[in-house]
Amino acid sequence: MKWLATDLYGYRGEERTAFVRACAEGLRPEGIPDAAAALLVRHARVADVMTDFERRLREESRSTPYPAEALGRAAAE
Repeated sequence: MKWLATDLYGYRGEERTAFVRACAEGLRPEGIPDAAAALLVRHARVADVMTDFERRLREESRSTPYPAEALGRAAAE
């Protein structure tokens, strides 16, 4: 998901994180093929959970718990 946002829009870092979060909240990407937009929307919630986990793991604690329940909820939505 993150690589696609980078490749299609050139987003990196916090800009990419904000875009992924916006897609998770219902933003429909524009200016790209419908199949790519659908892929971004379909996986945005899971990508948002994983992005938060990766940030917490790097910046807060190496013992940050894996977000299995949050990932399950995100995947089910």
